[in-house]
Formats: sequence, structure tokens, C-alpha cells
Amino acid sequence: MSTDATWKSNSHQARINRWQALWALEELPRPLWFVPADAMLALPLEYARRRKPLDPLFRCPETQYRETRRFNRFYARLQRWLYHDDYIPRFQPQLGIGVFASAFGCQVAFPPDQYPMTHSLIKAGEPHQRVYDLAPPAADAGQLGDVLAYASLFNSRVRGKLPIALTDLQGPLDTAYLIWDSCDFMVAMKRHPEAVHHLLGLVTDLIIRFVHELRRRVDWFLPAHFPPVYLPDGQGITVSEDVLAMLSPEMYERFSLPYVNRLSEEFGGVVIHSCGNIEHQFDVLGRVHNLRGLNFGITETRFEAAWQRFGGKTVLIPHYSSVSMVANFKNAYEWVPHVLRHRTNNRGLALMVAPDVGDAHAAELQTALGQPPGL
Repeated sequence: MSTDATWKSNSHQARINRWQALWALEELPRPLWFVPADAMLALPLEYARRRKPLDPLFRCPETQYRETRRFNRFYARLQRWLYHDDYIPRFQPQLGIGVFASAFGCQVAFPPDQYPMTHSLIKAGEPHQRVYDLAPPAADAGQLGDVLAYASLFNSRVRGKLPIALTDLQGPLDTAYLIWDSCDFMVAMKRHPEAVHHLLGLVTDLIIRFVHELRRRVDWFLPAHFPPVYLPDGQGITVSEDVLAMLSPEMYERFSLPYVNRLSEEFGGVVIHSCGNIEHQFDVLGRVHNLRGLNFGITETRFEAAWQRFGGKTVLIPHYSSVSMVANFKNAYEWVPHVLRHRTNNRGLALMVAPDVGDAHAAELQTALGQPPGL
């Protein structure tokens, strides 16, 4: 149970206690809110703005460690004097979305001006039987070995003072979609479902082996890549399921639900992130074993619908997206009050929000969130 001290202090431990209360679905005096201050989310944007090549940030572990440490120190000052949010700093070994696909043989390019790009292994027009030639990869195959090496380096420097976060974990369906030409993969779901299930099984097995190996190598494991929440080890893992928005409920239930449930049973639950409008998948998501949380864009999936279906029963983590599909909020000072008006309690509610410094409504926003005005 959280105490008054949990909510009056913004110490590192008090913030951790607040996250624990959130995942326990306790009734909270206010929603949690956090700036997505993960270094490997912010640094590529900083590099691009300054026209610095991105590839050393991803390909050099010393650079990634040094720059993450620099950014964490910078954000600690912002958090102390300005934001007063609930974010927990971390180190995350990050090589992009294709690390699991690379273990099967996918080539990943590191252009200097873009994020890493994954090229499919099974090309357009190749026979579906190619999936049966794929051997189960080792936990350190492809770039996964680099991720483990990065994590070991970070752990040796941090020495348990900060958590080492899970690398980008695209779920079984997302990763299979990277391995196999996306158009052919979609066709195969209809024409050759047994081949698709074979690949999904291989990917799921690899994810399980890798996560256990990563956890073994670090002193403080944080099983969350995105959203950059604090999730206590043993209470699940985060999984990106961006293909979720593109499939019918029937297809998602058939080709993803069994494998997401395997991950949930292995790790004590799942927190699912998806871009796009996922309202049509709510019934299927309700059948995910121990769905610990759901992260979605507030302009892509209606908060009211998500709250009606899941509010108070699983953690909801809305965030702003520039893609206006179901709403057209201009900034946090429009969408956050919208959420606060429609929620009926604070149980399981965490807002991922980046306030605009200097905005006239900033003090109102912090007051609504139960924070002393600091912007």
C-alpha cells in the first residue's frame, strides 16, 4: 500500500512506490504522469536536429552509454526543478526494432540520417516453405548478441544504481512481419496459415530465451521498452503490437493472441503498445491473459472507449500523437484535461505527456495532476 509520504515526496524511491501502487491498481490520489524521458527516444531527435550522424549512437556501445548518462543527468535537473513528474531514469541497450528479426538473418542498415532499417529475409515472391528452413536462433544471434554486450557494459558501469531496460521488443507478429515481406506475409495468413504459425512459434521461443538471458546479465532489470514506464521485474513485459491496428479481430485472435498469451504466462503479464486505432480489438485484448497495461495514442484511439472497456481493470497509458484519426488535440493542455474529465477514478491511469515549456496553461495542467506548479 502507498502512504502519504509516497505522494508528498518526489524522491527516486517515492516515485518507484507510486508506480508499484499503479500496477497494483490501488485507488490513487492523482493519476501518474511522466515525460517520456528515455535517452534513446530523445537522443536521436537531438542528433537529427543538430545534423549529427545517428549511426554511432546505435553502433557504438561506449557512445550510447556516455550519451545516455549525459541525458539522464540533464533530465534529472529538469525533473527536480521543472517537471516534478513520475519518470524513473534508466539505461536501455538500443539497436532499433529489428534486433529479433536480425537473429533469423535479416540485414539491418544504419543510415547516418535515419533510424536503423530492417530488410526482410524472405523476399517478395519467394515460396512460403522458406520459413521451414529457418533454424531456431540462439539468444545471442544476430544483433541480440550486441544488445547483450551493451547491457553487460551498462550494468558494469551503473552497478545496480539504475535499472537496465528491455531493448525494443516487437512482438511475435510484428517481428514475423519484418522477417517476411509484409505483403506476402499478409497473403500467407490467408493461404498458408500453418507456415505463419510456424514462424510465430520460432519468434516467440526466441523472445522468451532472450529476455531470460538479458535478465540474467543485469543487476536491476526493467522489463519495459516502450512506453518508458517503471514496471517491476516479475510483473510482465512490454510488447509492441503495431500490426494490431491493421488486422481484423478474427485475424488478430488467430495469429497473435496465442503467442502474446505465451509471453504473458512466461513473464507474469504483458503491457501492450500499439500505434493506430485499436478500438476494434478491445474484445480480443480483453482475452489476453493478465493484460497489465495498454498504451495508445489519444488521437488514434478514443480514450473514452478505452476507459469504458478497461478503466480500473488494467493500467491505461494514453499519450499524444500527431496523427489525428479520432481527435484533433493541439497539445497536452488540450488532451490531458480531456482525459481528466472522462476518467471516473485514478486507478490504473498513467499519462505519458511532454508539457510545452512556457505554455500559458502549464500551471493549470500541473494543478490538475496534483503537482505544485513548476513550469
